[in-house]
Amino acid sequence: MISTSARIVRYVANFEKLSIPHAPIWLTERELSELSYWKDSSRRDHWLAGRWIAKRLVARSSRTEMLREVEILSRGADGLGKAPSVLVRGHASDCRLSISHSQRAILVGLSGSDARIGVDVASDVPQTSGFRSRWFSDHEAKWIDADVPGRLPIVWALKESIFKACGNGSKWDPRAVEVVAMEADRVHGRVHGIDTEPLSMWVRATSHGAATAVWTERATQEVSLCS
Repeated sequence: MISTSARIVRYVANFEKLSIPHAPIWLTERELSELSYWKDSSRRDHWLAGRWIAKRLVARSSRTEMLREVEILSRGADGLGKAPSVLVRGHASDCRLSISHSQRAILVGLSGSDARIGVDVASDVPQTSGFRSRWFSDHEAKWIDADVPGRLPIVWALKESIFKACGNGSKWDPRAVEVVAMEADRVHGRVHGIDTEPLSMWVRATSHGAATAVWTERATQEVSLCS
């Protein structure tokens, strides 16, 4: 069981300096198989850092000290990526997990089973008018146009976060999700034309983009950012 004390943790550090153990020590055979999909050494390092942070969050909430007892799988039988599933000591865990990594940052979100959570890191998002017209609704584009460098990565990251939280396993399509309205710490979204419930929101601007997390307001959640 995930612990029930509500919290949000914002952990900021240089992920290249994390003391990550040698992979076979803390990864299961199936996790090592998923790691083998990444051929580029930089992408492998990012994947490992994201998994290490995620497994530590799950292990602490599940009261286990062995990271190998936590298994996180995010590829289906067809080899395509999917929402992470979590097992603890071989049994399905009652938690939800969201992981995002770019070349410069890693973000991990964890919540209880009765809640939804989604996180995303957006960096070096194209700022051309053509890109904005293809990937954003007219409503989103109008808001972005007031401050393209500052707002564009935030909206992009929020779209991905909302989709991860409320997309119900459907294939990612940026035009299928819309940021409808934002308040100080809440965002309203729409996925496949259906309004989502109001989601709590955390946004952090970065030097090359933005990191965002959204979760249902009843959630017990934990968010770790490493950049």
